[in-house]
Amino acid sequence: MATQLNLKLHISSPEESLKKARAFLFSQQSEKGYWWYTLESNETIGAGFIQLMHFLGAVDKSTQRGLADRILSEQSPDGSWALFYKGEGDLSTTVECYFSLRLAGHSPSEEPLQRARAFILSRGGLLKIRVFTRIHLALFGILPWSVCPSMPIWFVLLPHWCRVSIYEFSSWARSCIVPLLLTYTFKPVTPITFNLDELFCEPKELRKFCFPKSSSFFSLHNFFIFFDKILKWAELIPWHPGKKQAIRKAHDWVRGHIDRTEDIYPAMAYGAIGIKAMGYPITDRTIQKCLRGLRSFQQISPKSSPPLIHQQACISPHWDTPWVASALLEAGASPQDPRLIKAGRYFLQKEIKNFCGDWRFKNPRGVASGWSFEFHNDDFPDVDDTLQALAFLMKLDFPQEAKITITRALDWLLSMQSKNGGWAAFDKNNLAQWVNKIPFADHGACLDPPTPDLTGRMVELLSHFGYTSEHPVIQRALDFLLKHQETFGGWKGRWAVNYVFGTWCVLEGLRAMGYSRESPRIKKASQWLKSIQNPDGGWGESCLSDARGTYVPLNTSTASQTAWAAMGLIAAGEKDSPSVQSGIEWLIQNQNEEGGWEEPYFTGTGFPGHFYIRYHGYCQYFPLLALGKYCRLIRDSLPAS
Repeated sequence: MATQLNLKLHISSPEESLKKARAFLFSQQSEKGYWWYTLESNETIGAGFIQLMHFLGAVDKSTQRGLADRILSEQSPDGSWALFYKGEGDLSTTVECYFSLRLAGHSPSEEPLQRARAFILSRGGLLKIRVFTRIHLALFGILPWSVCPSMPIWFVLLPHWCRVSIYEFSSWARSCIVPLLLTYTFKPVTPITFNLDELFCEPKELRKFCFPKSSSFFSLHNFFIFFDKILKWAELIPWHPGKKQAIRKAHDWVRGHIDRTEDIYPAMAYGAIGIKAMGYPITDRTIQKCLRGLRSFQQISPKSSPPLIHQQACISPHWDTPWVASALLEAGASPQDPRLIKAGRYFLQKEIKNFCGDWRFKNPRGVASGWSFEFHNDDFPDVDDTLQALAFLMKLDFPQEAKITITRALDWLLSMQSKNGGWAAFDKNNLAQWVNKIPFADHGACLDPPTPDLTGRMVELLSHFGYTSEHPVIQRALDFLLKHQETFGGWKGRWAVNYVFGTWCVLEGLRAMGYSRESPRIKKASQWLKSIQNPDGGWGESCLSDARGTYVPLNTSTASQTAWAAMGLIAAGEKDSPSVQSGIEWLIQNQNEEGGWEEPYFTGTGFPGHFYIRYHGYCQYFPLLALGKYCRLIRDSLPAS
């Protein structure tokens, strides 16, 4: 536990650190008014773009070399590729990287590929890879399509009110599934000149792909594995009523969604693959839009020769901007500052107010509004970005028309509350557990259920609009939050790593609803945060918490997680505690000369056990937000002069 620090030190040095960070963030604003930082994930994203170029027959040699060199630069000493910085090697990720390097012309006799092969074989070889990797290899004839889960095209014809429609899946799963329905229907194969026999542990006659079964014979998971065999048998029947209609509907769905988005990898890649599988040429407008969009996600590193190319999975300007603006306002920037007004006006223009996206099927009474994660994604505005947009828009000195937007967006957010009292990211009542039991969902992330982090932040936001603990909306939300408190005192966050983040978000909401420092719930949470503080005064949590479902220490401190923990304790009424002062001191001491912080660790989450994110902006704006909250409370506690 950190020791008591001199309070007088913290009255002056945090202010200097705050001013430095504030100036640094203002310097990073774009000409149009937004902020946008790199979104880094694992190397399957760059590997996937190499595969996409080869599948489409549109290989750009310089792009391929830059992506391949980046992949090689990220290889771990044991030959693997990990899901996050300093993480353990992941089998499927390593297979994807190995395969893409082979496509890019690298020989299996090269030392990096030999090390990768040794790792792959040590983990069971190709028979142990996940479903998505099976699909990617089937596109090139490395594996037969029969080893992939059956995906009947008629699934897209089921109405949205049906308990087994595509709208029971999360938005990200749906965006992949529909184009994959087309792909699986046509089962395209792009021939290549090599195989991957060197990655099998077994001789050819003993290779048998299967889906892992549940230990319980009568489980839903085992039922779907059996049902998959029935579907594969049905594919052999030549008569498929409604097949043409289903193909047309899936085709129109894919084109319509891509027309209105610059969404995310792999959804855009699968969109291009699905359209190409139908026989459309590479010049097709939808295929070209997918390629342009994915290329726009690429970042070229000028520090290497030839330059490395980092393929982002997505871009996050509408996530970064409201957090930066909120941090700047908390840090003392004026609500009339022209730079923040510029950011606000940019955001007002980007509201999705003239189109009801996929959310309408679960929320037909909602009025169109909200903001997306990316520059353009009309089908998928999300609660996360929208509530943070309102958190900064409502604090700016804006004319009356802005208040109309704020009211409309707030109404949309309220309409997205799920029946269990919580809020999810993209959909309402996305709670059908069966979707994670089908063979396709071996990553276990086909649902978008309400989460404590989003719900805590929504409660805190609503407090600024006059909502109190007596309001039915808040009562239901508080019931949800209290039910989800962990036995050790924290809450699990879904969209960042994990328990530190979730606990901060919920404590902010509970504080806004009048929960005091002496509340047993608050005390339990704050005691837990204090108990996991590192000896250097900071906090750090491993991505392993996500998959294991329990807190796992990182054993080093990170800027973003130190900020979250400090803000959680401040919300719990612990401003003057040694823990908070030590955390603030850690931020001050680890600030760089420019005014920002360094953070190589991944502190964002995508899918538990499968996908993690390093948001390069997290270590810039969250520490400033924490410093701003701390300094404001210190100033407020000083006697009037």
